[in-house]
This record gives sequence, structure tokens and C-alpha cells, in this order.
Amino acid sequence: MADRFLNLLLARLRFAVANLPVLPLIAFLLVVAAALTHIVVLPGREAAIEEGERRLASLERSARRATMESQTERVTPEDTRQRLLDRFPSEDQLNAELGGLLELASKEGLQIPTGDYRLVPGKDGLFDRYVLNLPVKGSYQTIRRYVVAVRQQYPDLAVEDISLRRENIGSADVEAQLRFILFGRRKAA
Repeated sequence: MADRFLNLLLARLRFAVANLPVLPLIAFLLVVAAALTHIVVLPGREAAIEEGERRLASLERSARRATMESQTERVTPEDTRQRLLDRFPSEDQLNAELGGLLELASKEGLQIPTGDYRLVPGKDGLFDRYVLNLPVKGSYQTIRRYVVAVRQQYPDLAVEDISLRRENIGSADVEAQLRFILFGRRKAA
């Protein structure tokens, strides 16, 4: 009986193989190949692509950093200190700055009949203060324009005090006492 069962099984198997439907078999094999590719091959390729992109980004950053470092010159603290000190006029240039202030006043239409100029040595040994007391006479707007122009032209100048006085209410002219301080560096600094 077992012999007959084996013969029948083999005959059915031969019949199935001989009459096999080709298209569903090809479709099944393609699905299996796609699944294997998706499970085995693609993750390795995606990991390689990500690693390559990471390496490329790192190389771009290091190239940019190297370019920036080569473009910027090395600045020492002493260079920075000297550049800051150079912003201030030297002792020799302080009188020229005073002349520029007086010339600016005449451009703005102000009258400066006299003035009090004192050079006050600084305690730190780096800077001297040139205290300028300027009595000016003119309209309020003119004096205001002059102070604004002075601040724009001399950004390191300090406006210490502005005192305004008018003789009477009806007078268009104002008398002002302006106190400016110019900081100048000493020759030894």
C-alpha cells in the first residue's frame, strides 16, 4: 500500500511540474527577490550613503574653518590695546582737534569770543584730559546742531556739561557754556 501511495504521489508531482503555471511562479520569484533586496542590500547602501554625507559635511566644515583661519590675521592683546590707544589723539594732535572744534562752531554760525582750555594729566598715565570750556552765543537750534555735529565728528569727545542762559524771554539768542573733554594719549603710552 505504501508502494501504491508513493507511486500515486510521484505521478501527481510529475503532473504538477509538467502543468506548472509560469506567470504566478515568475511573480512569486520576483516578490522574493525584491523582499531580499529590500531587507539585505538596501540598508547597507543607505548606511554607506549616510556615512558619506556625514564625512562630506565634516570635510566642508573643516575646509571652511581652515579658510576662515587663513583669512583672519592673528591679533595679540598688545595689538588690540595699541589699536584702541591709536583712536585717541596724541599730545601734538590735541591743539588740532581744538582748532577743528572752533572751525566747526563757525561753520554752524556760532560765536565763540573766548575759551578756557586746560590740560589735566590722567591718573593712569595713559591719557590726559583736555578740558575745554567754550562760551557760545547763538540760537538754541544752532547750539544743538553744533553739539550733534561735534559728537558725530569727534566720537571720543565727552560732553561734560551744557549750561544755557537767556537774557530775557523775548531774546532769540541763547548764551551757552559748553564743557567738552578731549582724551589724548601721552607720548609714552
